Amino acid sequence: MKSRSPSINSQATRRRPSLPGRAYPRRLSALSSAELGHDETTAETAEQKIEEEIEEIKRYEDFTTIDWVQDAAREQLRRRARRKENAGFFERKGRFGIRHKLWESYDAGQAWIVVTLVGAAIGLNAAFLNIVTEWLSDVKLGHCTTAFYLNENFCCWGAENGCPEWHRWSTIWPINYFLYFVFSIIFASTSASLVKSFAPYAAGSGISEIKCIIAGFVMKGFLGFWTLLIKSISLPLAIASGLSVGKEGPSVHYAVCTGNVISRFFDKYKRNAAKTREILSACAAAGVAVAFGSPIGGVLFSLEVRSSTGQSSIQS
Repeated sequence: MKSRSPSINSQATRRRPSLPGRAYPRRLSALSSAELGHDETTAETAEQKIEEEIEEIKRYEDFTTIDWVQDAAREQLRRRARRKENAGFFERKGRFGIRHKLWESYDAGQAWIVVTLVGAAIGLNAAFLNIVTEWLSDVKLGHCTTAFYLNENFCCWGAENGCPEWHRWSTIWPINYFLYFVFSIIFASTSASLVKSFAPYAAGSGISEIKCIIAGFVMKGFLGFWTLLIKSISLPLAIASGLSVGKEGPSVHYAVCTGNVISRFFDKYKRNAAKTREILSACAAAGVAVAFGSPIGGVLFSLEVRSSTGQSSIQS
């Protein structure tokens, strides 16, 4: 009996330290669960704050990409459906007549028709904006008595010794300075109000977004009619007000907007994103050409944009 007691006591002494040792994992698990719960709440609040900040600075309502494979498949289906619909109309005694040849010629020449219309529209818009910008810049100084719509250069055309047709707003220079200041404020505030109220996408140059759009991104409304209209109205006002802005970047934007609006009238470009991107690249080249007066520079800019997106069909 005496020999067994030490073993029992030794076993009891060995088991005793294990009792408090079991409480440590429970405490650690409770602490870890509490820490995890705290981390989850902090992560959720952080995500909510990030989403709120993104919503505040979010500029684009839609920002998706184009599936080029699906777009090519849709173009093939469109051609097949068009051929089936017009098979009976074009066929005559089992053969294709002159109607089919005319239709094929029209379908193949739509690119030239669209490019011609877009080029004429961009040129007219650029000329109109240049004339309006010069007139607004001179209106701050005075007016032409013979024709109010003429700027100082055209009003004094051919005059060598002074220009009696061009009059300042006042003979007192502080009043002229004050009117100059007032006109600048009116032009700048009007331009900013139009952009903020009707076309927020008209703000900025738009070249970075155009590169993204040509690469395959979709930004609905960025190249719409309202953006084109507000950009064409607010650009001369912003430049004439004396703000530190130029017409080079915005010229590319409203040129691409013009091409997008006109190409939507043709079914070939309305349903094919790849064909539309080719027209938009040509419009970007036209915008650079009218801004700097350099057609070759516009072509090089278009090639640079297309090469950066990996689409070299227009380069060939």
